Amino acid sequence: MKKPILHLAFVTLLLSGCNTGPTQAELKTELEQHVMAVHDSAMADLGSIFKLRRDLRALRDTLATQQTDSTLLLQLQENITSLNKADEAMMNWMRNYKATDTLQHEQAMQYLNQELQKIEKVKITMDSTIDAARNVYQQHEIK
Repeated sequence: MKKPILHLAFVTLLLSGCNTGPTQAELKTELEQHVMAVHDSAMADLGSIFKLRRDLRALRDTLATQQTDSTLLLQLQENITSLNKADEAMMNWMRNYKATDTLQHEQAMQYLNQELQKIEKVKITMDSTIDAARNVYQQHEIK
């Protein structure tokens, strides 16, 4: 009778040890994956930035030859500049991002949380800049 109880106690102990939640390594991996998912989403927006920048430059140049109102030309140039800044923000984030392999867990988690905030800010900047540039282009594109 004692043997089955000991086996049951041992199995219970084993099973309870398995349900302790995610390990530190798993938490770090999840956070890294989240940072990279935001990064990947922002990277996908770079194509829109390049296309809009090209389209706005062409529109600006065309309208400049037609002696269009300088206020509109200035607005187009401001949108081009904003797209350049959004692109550069992404490039800066990528240049400055470092792998966390050599950091202790707490340092890595703190670093990754900081990087998550930074890349989310970059993504928000990119999205709002793209939206503004797209709206200006659609309002003034030559058809």
